[in-house]
Amino acid sequence: MPSVKDRHETWRTELLTPVARQCAHPGLTTSFEDLPSRWRDTPVRTLRCTDADNSWAVLVTVVRGYRQQPGDSLGGNEFGRDPHTAYDLDSPGDLVYELQVTEDDGFDEHELLAFRLLGDPDEVRAEVLRWAGKKAAHSVSPPVERAEARQRRERRQFDHRQAAAASPRVRIGLVSDEAAADLDAIDRTALCWHFPRGNTGAYQRSAVVALAGYSEQRPHLRGRWLTARAEGDEVVIGTEELIPANQRHRWDTARWLWDRRQTDTPAMLRWQVDQPEQAATAVAAVRRGALPEALTGAGVQTDPELDALLTGVPYRLSDAELTPTWVANLYRGLADLAPWRLDAAYRGWRDNRQAQGLPVRDPVVLFGLGGVGAARKPKLALDHTGDAPLLCLIHTGSSAVLPYAHWTVPADLGARLYGWQPYPH
Repeated sequence: MPSVKDRHETWRTELLTPVARQCAHPGLTTSFEDLPSRWRDTPVRTLRCTDADNSWAVLVTVVRGYRQQPGDSLGGNEFGRDPHTAYDLDSPGDLVYELQVTEDDGFDEHELLAFRLLGDPDEVRAEVLRWAGKKAAHSVSPPVERAEARQRRERRQFDHRQAAAASPRVRIGLVSDEAAADLDAIDRTALCWHFPRGNTGAYQRSAVVALAGYSEQRPHLRGRWLTARAEGDEVVIGTEELIPANQRHRWDTARWLWDRRQTDTPAMLRWQVDQPEQAATAVAAVRRGALPEALTGAGVQTDPELDALLTGVPYRLSDAELTPTWVANLYRGLADLAPWRLDAAYRGWRDNRQAQGLPVRDPVVLFGLGGVGAARKPKLALDHTGDAPLLCLIHTGSSAVLPYAHWTVPADLGARLYGWQPYPH
């Protein structure tokens, strides 16, 4: 039977006790534990330093090590150690402090973030406190656009919409025969008014608006679509091959934006409210950057990682350096959020997939947070608990997104909330 005691427990405790005293810090908890070692049949006395939620830990013990020659260490450690003999303090070598930083990533074994061998307890203290302060060091204040600047920007966009709708310039390019009925049904005024806009108010040059699909449509397969693109001050209609699931501006399930046959679509179906005033509180909260308030008021749930980023705080140590980028992109991406629409948006996406016999397992992405070059990227996604919509952060390599028109404040609704009357009356 293996021993349940570290035979060097007293010795290690004596060496680690001054380190524990040096690491005493508000919000940081230190304790001694006997942790198993994969190289030995006995546990090793270890100092654990962690925070209140125990989501990460710095584990410090004492081992026998040896000084490395410059350039010998791939990890930048001054010391090396033999993994089989180092934990026996009676073996040859210098007494050094082994420091491991681990984090709970949701799996059975915690993720190893760092491994260091240090010769001085002061260095250990500095390293422990560096990790303990990492979240605070990378916390940021969420960006909030000034109300005056936002209103000026939206007024520019509104004025451009009004001018384009008053004199719609729509050119028909190459269009396949199967699109003839939809082509005849285009409401040029509505199309030009609703077409995506940039900050200057002009048409968004990069936007591809997918109006209607033809042939057998599968979300992740290319198919023929009637599209609208901007060329200068014109909107050009054509047909082209698109992957529908990847289209941010997909209007085949929001035809009232361009199709005169659906001009009379009720406000509840277009906006998920009967009157603009019913959305006023949520829109006001989003416009002033109070996203947690807007989400809570609409009954939208959020996961812990998103909760942290909404307050500008890293959720995990491993991603702490990315927090400024993620927070900025999160608030920018949600600047036009219509939180009360998320329930209907998810249900519509789910029902459409189920109607095609497709599984509904994973959340649907709203947009990416950037900052990562890997194939699987961090993205904000929409899920559902069965009782309420849920916003969460996921990592995925998929380019599929939930169409922007279904989860943001409709341009005509937003204008009315400013007291502006969209054209035509």
